[in-house]
Amino acid sequence: MASNQQQYDEQLKLLQERFPTESRHALLRQLEKNNGDVDQVRAHFFQREFRHKKLESLETRYGSTLNALQQEYPSSHSLKRSSLLKTMERFGGETEYVRQYLERLGIESDDRVIDPDETKEQQRERLRKKYAVQLAELSSAGINIKCPCVLTQLEKNHGDVHKILEIMTRHKEKKDKIYELDLKYKDQIAQLEADGVKVKNKQYLLQLLDKADGQIDKVKELLAERNEQKHSINSSSEGGEKKKDASLKKQHSINIDDLDHIKQLRAAGIHGNPVKILAVFHECNDSIELTIARFQKEREEREEQSEKRLQQRISLAEIHDSYLNINHQNDWPNDIEQVYLDGNNMMFVIDTLRQLCLNRASQKTERAIAQIANAWNEQMCIPNVELIFDSTHQLDQIGSIKVTSAHPTYSTTDDMLIDIARRTHNHEKNKHTIIVTSDRARHTGILLKHEGCQLVKSYAWFAHCAMILTPDLINEEESSSTDATPKSRKSRYNLDELVHRIAQID
Repeated sequence: MASNQQQYDEQLKLLQERFPTESRHALLRQLEKNNGDVDQVRAHFFQREFRHKKLESLETRYGSTLNALQQEYPSSHSLKRSSLLKTMERFGGETEYVRQYLERLGIESDDRVIDPDETKEQQRERLRKKYAVQLAELSSAGINIKCPCVLTQLEKNHGDVHKILEIMTRHKEKKDKIYELDLKYKDQIAQLEADGVKVKNKQYLLQLLDKADGQIDKVKELLAERNEQKHSINSSSEGGEKKKDASLKKQHSINIDDLDHIKQLRAAGIHGNPVKILAVFHECNDSIELTIARFQKEREEREEQSEKRLQQRISLAEIHDSYLNINHQNDWPNDIEQVYLDGNNMMFVIDTLRQLCLNRASQKTERAIAQIANAWNEQMCIPNVELIFDSTHQLDQIGSIKVTSAHPTYSTTDDMLIDIARRTHNHEKNKHTIIVTSDRARHTGILLKHEGCQLVKSYAWFAHCAMILTPDLINEEESSSTDATPKSRKSRYNLDELVHRIAQID
């Protein structure tokens, strides 16, 4: 008993060393909850610590952007901030995609914020006033509008009367069928009850009777099979739990001698899961020196990997910030003398062009992009505009647009663009050069930016083409304002119609 108490105290000390910010009471509570299992307690606090650090990192990266979005969508305050931060991370900080996500969820900026103190009766009264017209239509269609589920469905489906009628029709058909089956198999149900067969779910019993065409013996067989399946699942899960508990007890047993070794390794700066530390210690022939050397090597490898990930994040942020924002027609710089278009990257930006590529009509796609570029440059009057593909045999110049193939001199368009930017006579020209590509090749974008070139995303360039050539295809959407936030405008571009008009593709 004394040895068990000593081991428990040592486990608590180990946990306090690893989690100094946690209170002794919290550690003790988790130890009691997990029956003294240090590994489970450590996993619990480590996961909580990881979540906290993760949210702090996301707050640092996306906090300011998220605040602006929440001003634009006040009803998003009802969502957890951690959920919104994870959504920002999932979309890579692209606010346009986050806006679309919020709109798909039905979180519009003019949504009414629900009063948490509102009672059910007050809520129903508010919904009756809100959907008075829809309720009148449903009542004339023979729907019982006094049923609370009608108001719930109206709110859920944004007042769509046709959708409510479909739902209520399906519900009535299902109810009528159950009533019909109940009358049809009334005698069989009475016989089953007399035989001692008890089924709590009467609807399930009716389904079995319908499946067995009213044969009582077949229904009993189906019920027996179902009970056997449930029994086998329960017995297997209980056996698995017992085996798991036994393996955990065997795995996490620590004796007094092991605690002495843990103390020595802790003093040498080795921290972590005691069971894993002891496993490495025994693999190293119970040598303290070899164990320390192995953990130091693993730590150096982790730090190296962490540094690589940090550099990747820095590079990603750098390339993301290097793209020009083309939100209006006048956002295009005035001193541009050269524009290079990454053709292969542009093939999959617009649905119409992507479908042509998937249908093995890449030549039509290449010519369509060149025709759009030519029409755009007739308005922009840029001296040199070059459209580059990885490999193409269609090298005829279309208007002022020079069409080039990277192959065979270069393996990809990215290699050709980097070589062009690094040429000596282009060092001064790069300040007046724009390269239209996307961030799929992060390394390429960083190199081009370092050479002094300006970058524009392919979608932004197509959007600028719509601003110049087909302004009637731009749909300006306004989000309603509140007292705290003014109205904001968002532009939607019908780029498929742009391709149809300029390139005359059916």
